[in-house]
Amino acid sequence: MAELSLDNVSDLARDAFYVGVGAGVLAFQKLQVQRVELTKSLSSQLDEAKGNAEKSIDSAKGSFDNVSDLVEDRVKLVEERLAALENRLETLVAQVEDKLPEQARDLVKQARELVGLAA
Repeated sequence: MAELSLDNVSDLARDAFYVGVGAGVLAFQKLQVQRVELTKSLSSQLDEAKGNAEKSIDSAKGSFDNVSDLVEDRVKLVEERLAALENRLETLVAQVEDKLPEQARDLVKQARELVGLAA
């Protein structure tokens, strides 16, 4: 068996120190690699989430535009029907007015004028 001398112990301690430093460097490099991989993975997931969010926003805008167009069309239809109803009522009132005596006809005309001013 080899004798343990101060030189042997010194060499052994130095070798152990170098092995420890080497293991530390390897561990640090491994952590760096994992950090880079994690950064790439998170960036990829973030880009995917951003793309999905943009698609959802575009879809929502499209749906809103469709609803807006539909509401606008319905409002126009209601306005057209109200205008037709107003014309029909004007015709009916004019017909009734023609059948009234002159004094009553004048009162109805005044009432219509007041309603017209109020609107």
